[in-house]
Amino acid sequence: MTPASIALFRLGEQCNNACPMCSNSGRPEAARVAQAELLRRVDFLREAGLRRVVLTGGEPTIHPGFWRVVNRLRHHGMLWDINTHGRSFAAAGVAERARRRGLQRAIVSLHSADVEISRLMSGCSVEAHEETLAGIDGLVEAGVQVMVNCVLSRVNHRLAMSLVEFCHQRWGQGIALKFAFPTTSGKGGGWEPIHLTYAEVTGDVVEAKQRAGALGIALHLEGFPPCVLGDATVENTSRSGFGESHYLDDVSGRDLYSIRFIEAEFSGYPEPCRECSALKRCPGVSRAYMEEHGVDAFTPFAAQGGACSEERHGD
Repeated sequence: MTPASIALFRLGEQCNNACPMCSNSGRPEAARVAQAELLRRVDFLREAGLRRVVLTGGEPTIHPGFWRVVNRLRHHGMLWDINTHGRSFAAAGVAERARRRGLQRAIVSLHSADVEISRLMSGCSVEAHEETLAGIDGLVEAGVQVMVNCVLSRVNHRLAMSLVEFCHQRWGQGIALKFAFPTTSGKGGGWEPIHLTYAEVTGDVVEAKQRAGALGIALHLEGFPPCVLGDATVENTSRSGFGESHYLDDVSGRDLYSIRFIEAEFSGYPEPCRECSALKRCPGVSRAYMEEHGVDAFTPFAAQGGACSEERHGD
């Protein structure tokens, strides 16, 4: 534990969206944590040496103890970030209130600028989609750093560039984006549209990244091995890439785990990749993906930074 350590702190898996690809566990015992227990967990994290947390869920802002947790964090002088669908911040003054109480950064889920695609991927109403947009407005106006998080699927990947352009038009260069390759390890893992191959989305992601660069918008990627994009310099913003170093067990609330260890448990590297010059930048490949699609699409970069081979863009 160091002064820079950040813990992922789940307030329970309850949510008022119904994303069909939800990566949460769906375990009944993880659905909601009692308020008194959450406050104890804040004290536990402070005693363990943490100075910053990322509040997550489900949707953390709908927990009835949300503001009590925020106030306890503030009491301990702890900063906090949030992983949210953003809807609660649409209400007047909420984003500013959160910023005054220590909110630094917000990762807001928005899977498309197209309202019908957004509704499909978030399991929400037109009104809820508009609340998410208004929530981002509020956070940006309050001076909170915002990263829009878009999980890719067969439903929305062709609209990646349009999301970049929408974000630029509405929020300018002050907002960041992230395109995440989907995980199938959670309760929504059976949703067919997230059973993508990298070959299906590579072209859309590369074009969106180039467009974001031209517009001066920071665009991050999650879960993309550099070789599938043909760029050995690609960095990934996974949990550990966002700065989270530890995970507080969401059932017991008494154990801290290394985020890098957890990420390693769910991913791996095909044998040839171990000699790749981009290995240290690579997030690996999810074990579920390798089991479903194989490893033929992954071609390591030469040790001396060689160019991308044609196979890297194959199926």
